[in-house]
Amino acid sequence: MMTKLKTAAIMIAATFTFGGIAVVQPPVQSNAKTTYVWIAPNHGKKYHYYKGCRGLNNAGRKVHVTLHWAKSHHYRLCGWEK
Repeated sequence: MMTKLKTAAIMIAATFTFGGIAVVQPPVQSNAKTTYVWIAPNHGKKYHYYKGCRGLNNAGRKVHVTLHWAKSHHYRLCGWEK
């Protein structure tokens, strides 16, 4: 309730300060959370949610990347984690 009052007061003050020219919008809160996955760049095109996944047993090198990055580079979910 208080944040709505503060936002309204700021908008009114900004309107009078700038002569009604500028429109001030309240800040947008984002609760999006980035998902990270594991890939083995030298061993195929699969991504894994868990570093200890069975599909990563023979991987010499494991890399932590975002799910968005993995999908945009044509990685698919590991068959053991479906």
